Amino acid sequence: MEREAEGKTWQRPDADSDWRIRRPLNAERPPHVPLKPQGSIPVIVRLLWPTHEELMPAEAVRWTKGHVQVAVIEVGAAQGATELYVWLRASDVYRTIPRRPRLGRAGQ
Repeated sequence: MEREAEGKTWQRPDADSDWRIRRPLNAERPPHVPLKPQGSIPVIVRLLWPTHEELMPAEAVRWTKGHVQVAVIEVGAAQGATELYVWLRASDVYRTIPRRPRLGRAGQ
């Protein structure tokens, strides 16, 4: 999105990113959505993309029994960048970094 203002071109801080239009593969909207935001709780989310998975910091803003809507800002994004709002299953949202199996250990 660009605008002309006093001879200068204004551009969104995240204009060169396709972050806002992408949705992770594990995005899932619940059947019933709370109408108003319920809080702003710092969380870590697991996002699945076609080529990889990643853990990202986010804020939980709405939730149901089985789903959480989170606001994620792309790591390294400029100040004022657009947040990605996405519904995830509660099992993909964490309050602390989730434990992962250690690779290369005998017996695992």
